[in-house]
Amino acid sequence: MTTFALSEEEAQVQATARAFLRDFVDNTYLNEQEASVAGFESARWERMRDLGWTSVHLPARVGGADGTLVDAALIARECGRAALATPLLPTLRTATVLDAVGGHKTYDDVLARIVGGAIATLVSPPDRTVVAERVSGGFALSGPPVLVEWLAQAEWVALLLPTRDEGWICAVVAADAFGERAQDVPSIDNERMVRLDLDGLVLPSEAVRSVHVPAETAADAVARADLLRASAMVGGAQDVVERTAKYALERHQFGQPLGKFQAVRHHLARMVIAADGAQLLCDDALNRAQPGTSETAIAQAAVFAAGRSYVQVVLTGAQVHGGVGTTVEHILHHHFRRAKAMQLRSGRRSTRLRELHHALVVRKEAVEGSLW
Repeated sequence: MTTFALSEEEAQVQATARAFLRDFVDNTYLNEQEASVAGFESARWERMRDLGWTSVHLPARVGGADGTLVDAALIARECGRAALATPLLPTLRTATVLDAVGGHKTYDDVLARIVGGAIATLVSPPDRTVVAERVSGGFALSGPPVLVEWLAQAEWVALLLPTRDEGWICAVVAADAFGERAQDVPSIDNERMVRLDLDGLVLPSEAVRSVHVPAETAADAVARADLLRASAMVGGAQDVVERTAKYALERHQFGQPLGKFQAVRHHLARMVIAADGAQLLCDDALNRAQPGTSETAIAQAAVFAAGRSYVQVVLTGAQVHGGVGTTVEHILHHHFRRAKAMQLRSGRRSTRLRELHHALVVRKEAVEGSLW
């Protein structure tokens, strides 16, 4: 089976992120942030900015660290492992898209603001439910309402949407431009959500900065952004596996550890298989996610596997824990809710499977030397 080793720099990024988060993130902290008004701690956000987390994969011309998507994915993975909800993931996804589609200078000032700590979020429904149409003086949008992460806290919103002529547009607008079309809604996890009604909205040319994006470039940008979410889900699944294995050794029943019972061992084995499979697919996709490669099938498979595995792992982990994992006194309840929420944000499973069929069977996008 294919394995992937981190470079010295990548290992340092991962170790630094894990040590920083371990220092303060626990179940009590997560519960407090969920109950707070903002949903995240601004001082910690500034510290993340100072550590370069928002800009690790951005080019030096905008103040970034000139790192790779792998670096950003490792940070997202550690946040997922900690079950920490912050605007970091949508900001990383937005920066990834703008850097991929904008080319030099188009969105450099926005990227520079992100490097400086500005929060941004991305509107690009995974099931392609919102469509843009060029009209006199701007773009008219149509489609059902969409849920957007951390929009109320964001400074910038990037919209990457298909158009009726089979192309795509990328438009960047101020987050406060939507007015009453943006309504706060409850979320099953602590990722603060807004219901955004874009149907009938016309984005005037003078109020947005838009570029036409070829369909292939847009697909590549979305795939790269989605891999960050997949990596976060992989991190969450890994943490649940580790916590459940530890619990099975510490918790005694009938005079012996739970892990001594064959049925529990089978549960743990299935959890490890699910988490490892998702990690392998995600790592393979990340190592091949170079701009212009158009290897979207691997990314789509990674997102699908990460969501499915995360849900499977937390359900089994809760069973091994005997239900304690679904109570607010145990950190597993954060993973329990985040798993399904993050899977749903990745789009319908039927859509993902159709995309995989189209990429692998119709376009025959299998890559030599990959897990395919």
